[in-house]
Amino acid sequence: MASSLYSGKPWHARTSPLARGACLVYLLLLLYSGLAPWSGWRDLGVGPLAYLTAPVPRHLTTFDLIVNVLAYVPLGALVVLAAHPRLRGVLGPIVALLLGGLLSGTIEAAQTFLPSRVPSNIDLATNMAGALGGGLLAAPFASSLIDRGRLAELRLRWFDRRPTLLLLIALWPVAQAYPGPMLFGTGDTRESLGGLLSVAGWTHALFDASAFGPAEFVLAEAFVTAAALLAVGLGFASAMRPAAPRSGLLVALLVAALAVKGLTQGLLFGPERALAWLTPGAYGGLAIGTMALLAASAGPVHWRPRFALVALVAALAGANLVPYNPYYLANLQDWRQGSLLNFIALMNWLSMLWPYALGLALAAVAATARPMR
Repeated sequence: MASSLYSGKPWHARTSPLARGACLVYLLLLLYSGLAPWSGWRDLGVGPLAYLTAPVPRHLTTFDLIVNVLAYVPLGALVVLAAHPRLRGVLGPIVALLLGGLLSGTIEAAQTFLPSRVPSNIDLATNMAGALGGGLLAAPFASSLIDRGRLAELRLRWFDRRPTLLLLIALWPVAQAYPGPMLFGTGDTRESLGGLLSVAGWTHALFDASAFGPAEFVLAEAFVTAAALLAVGLGFASAMRPAAPRSGLLVALLVAALAVKGLTQGLLFGPERALAWLTPGAYGGLAIGTMALLAASAGPVHWRPRFALVALVAALAGANLVPYNPYYLANLQDWRQGSLLNFIALMNWLSMLWPYALGLALAAVAATARPMR
C-alpha cells in the first residue's frame, strides 16, 4: 500500500511543489509588507546602504524585535523544505540565512526612499536570525515531511497533487486576519476600485444603505459567511482522495480560521474584543455553512470544484455589494495600528486578492475534473 502511494520505495527522495510554491508566496508577501505603503517614493539624499552603519533607532522596542524574528522564521523553514533534496544538512539553513539576508537587506535599502519607513541594521540582523532559526528548525524534519514518515504518507494518501489549490486553502485562515465587516467576507475591492468606478460614472452600491437595518445586516452576513465557508470547504474537498477523513479535515480548517480570527482581533482591538466578530449573522452563517458543506462534500468529486465556484461568486457578490455595517465602521475608528502597520497592509492585500486566486485555481480544477468510473 505504502509503495504504491509513493510510486517507488518509501525512502525515495523527492521534491515538494507545495513547499516551493509556499516559499515563493511567502517571499512575495514579505516583500510587499516590507515596502508598504508603496507610495511617496523620493530621494532623501541618503545612500541606500547607509543604514548598515547607522545608530540603533530610538523607536525600537522589544515587540519590534520579536516580530522581526518571527516574521522570517517561516521563510527559513520554507526555504529548507523547498530546496530539499538538493540541499541537505547544514546547507539548507545556510541558504535560508543568505536568502533571508538578501531579501531583508534589499527591503531595508529600498526603505531609504520611503519617508514613512525607517531602515535599520537591527531589522536586518533580526530578520536574518529568524531565517536561520526557521531553517535550523525545519532541516531535521525535511526528509520525514517530504520523503518518508507518517506525515508524508498521510499527505500522499489523503490529497491529490494539487499544490496550488492546497496552498491557497492553507492561506485561507491567514486571510481572515484582516478585520472585515463580515465573517469570511474576503475579496472586498470597494476601497481599491471605488475611485475608478466614480470616475467612470458607475457605482458599486447595488443596495441602498438606508434600507439596511439590523435584520438585513444579520441576513447578509449569514449569507456571505455560509457561501464563503461552502466555497473554501468544497475547494479543499476537491483535493482530497477517498481515503481522507474529509469531515475531520474540513472541521480542522474551520477551527484554524476561527482561531486566527480571534487571535488577531484580540491583538488589534484588545482582548475584550477578541470575539466581537461572533455576531448573530456569523453564528447563523457558520451553522448553515457547516451543515451545507458536510452534506455537499459527500457528493460526486467532479462536482465539488464547480459548486465551490458558484458559492465563491455568491460570497464575493455579497462582500462587495452589501453596505458597510455601521458597527464595523465604529470599530475602525477605535483601531490603533501602531507598529503592526506593515503587517496590516499585508493582511489587507491578502484578504482582498485571495478569493480571486482561489477562483482561478478552482476553475482549473473544474476544467479537468472527470466523473470517477
